[in-house]
Amino acid sequence: MDISIVIPVFNEEAFLESSIESLLCQTHSFRELILVDDGSTDQTVEIAQKIAAKHPCIQFLQAKETTDHEPGKKVVAAFNRGFAALSRPWDVICKFDADIIFPEHYLANLALAFRQNPNLGMYGGLLTIYKNNNWELESVASTTHIRGPIKAYSKKCFAAIDGLRSILGWDTLDELLALYFGFVVQTNRDLRVKHLRPTGSGYSSTPAKEKGALFYGLGHGLILGLLASFKWAMVQRGPIFAVLYGFLSAWITQKPLLVSKKQARFIRKYRWSAIANRFFS
Repeated sequence: MDISIVIPVFNEEAFLESSIESLLCQTHSFRELILVDDGSTDQTVEIAQKIAAKHPCIQFLQAKETTDHEPGKKVVAAFNRGFAALSRPWDVICKFDADIIFPEHYLANLALAFRQNPNLGMYGGLLTIYKNNNWELESVASTTHIRGPIKAYSKKCFAAIDGLRSILGWDTLDELLALYFGFVVQTNRDLRVKHLRPTGSGYSSTPAKEKGALFYGLGHGLILGLLASFKWAMVQRGPIFAVLYGFLSAWITQKPLLVSKKQARFIRKYRWSAIANRFFS
């Protein structure tokens, strides 16, 4: 099982070496790893260059210019640059973040899961953060949703969903599309990684508005979109009025959806089914 990894990096000087070391020490080695600079302004570039120089299986792509960091959008653009630079065959492609410490058996577990289930499209563990003198699950961590920092895709699934889209909420859209195309999406609750930089710090009103627009773009409809907006604001502690404004503005103006009408119907049915199961199971 050949595993390739692409890691966008943005101001990761405090975490990068430890994160890459945890991948180099895996019991199942990766085939190729590409680090892609996302416009870093600290010592990340220098550190990444030194790492790539020491390890032939690691390649570093430096950003041509520094631009504003946009949550979701720019990280996928960086990933796509790295993906285009892959030069070796792969069975599984991983989009990882550079602030993650992986247990030494992470890739072996991942490879086994894909090998055992040919219909497995996406796979990942859970994120933990250091809190109360212990590594605890992130408050935004879901036991059913694979978080953006630790995504892994089979070749067939990645092709079916047509890769990753450079939008805020890409890591929700890809999962819904994988389910639509009939792939299994699996999280392993016992497979936990250390997230050195917690998710969601510093949300401003702009990405909150875009998050609201995303709920519309996924074809949620009015009631489901409002519920999703309220849930996001509660879980992420984001600005409620901004996310509602983003959703309602898109709904009122009837902006083009991010998915087809058939896919939107599937997503609504899937979401409502999940809500029903939560309340009646």
